[in-house]
Amino acid sequence: MKRTKSIFFIMVLSTSSLYAGQPSFDCSKVDKESCEAIICSSDTLMSLDRELSDVYKQALIKAPKEDMLKAYQRGWIKGRNECWKVEDAKAYMTDIYKERIQEIKNKYHLADIEEQSLQSPQQFDKTFSLQGITFHIVATNEGSINQLTITPSGLQVDNRVIKQEIDGTVTGAEIGDINADGSPEIYVYVNSSGSGAYGNLVAYSANNKKSLSEIYLPPLEYDKKNSAGYMGHDEFSLIENSFARRFPVYNEGDANCCPKGGTRQLQYKLIMGEASWQLKLVNSTTYQSK
Repeated sequence: MKRTKSIFFIMVLSTSSLYAGQPSFDCSKVDKESCEAIICSSDTLMSLDRELSDVYKQALIKAPKEDMLKAYQRGWIKGRNECWKVEDAKAYMTDIYKERIQEIKNKYHLADIEEQSLQSPQQFDKTFSLQGITFHIVATNEGSINQLTITPSGLQVDNRVIKQEIDGTVTGAEIGDINADGSPEIYVYVNSSGSGAYGNLVAYSANNKKSLSEIYLPPLEYDKKNSAGYMGHDEFSLIENSFARRFPVYNEGDANCCPKGGTRQLQYKLIMGEASWQLKLVNSTTYQSK
């Protein structure tokens, strides 16, 4: 009887050790010619796959019901499984895994969890620096209406703190110089609460590193062509020398959870208008779902 128990515990320990070295899926069931088989052959990729799985599960807890996290993750997996199109599949997947992990952490505020636990659980508090100018961005993110504070430093003339009430929560921010004039801009991304999570932008440009001027983004509803099928769920980002806005496109009758019209990306250039800086639309592309 003792010998039987010993054999049993050895089997359990062996199985546990094997599972600990597995990615988030069962390597014994994958196609030997698949990208998943390549993952199973690499300790680094298996570790990254487990990390992504953990981060994704954390994001699912924080994401609202109408969020498109699941759909985007399915699309990412589809792209990962096209690793056979590149020469170095391991290097390719290592890069995209790291990028996806960081992307989810940033979007759902999962980075620096230990540090954030000392603050308000929802508070946005980050500092951005470029070209000798620094912006400290703080948003309460405690309800549907919040307080946004932008504290600049390094400006030659006016470093006054900007405080304003925002409808929604700050989901991210970026610093850049998309008009390449040697003075940075700060872009703060806001999404309203509710089923649509409609996006809004709060942005300022440093004028010759002296003071700040607000950047104007024309309301999307003024653009009948590009607002067709728009129901929120915006994502903002800086792409090279432009500002990009992406959102799913809804066909008539689509449920809020399931847009079927693809994804539209609008790209803007920063120009000086008659009275202020403005983001001017220069390109619109709609990518159809496959």
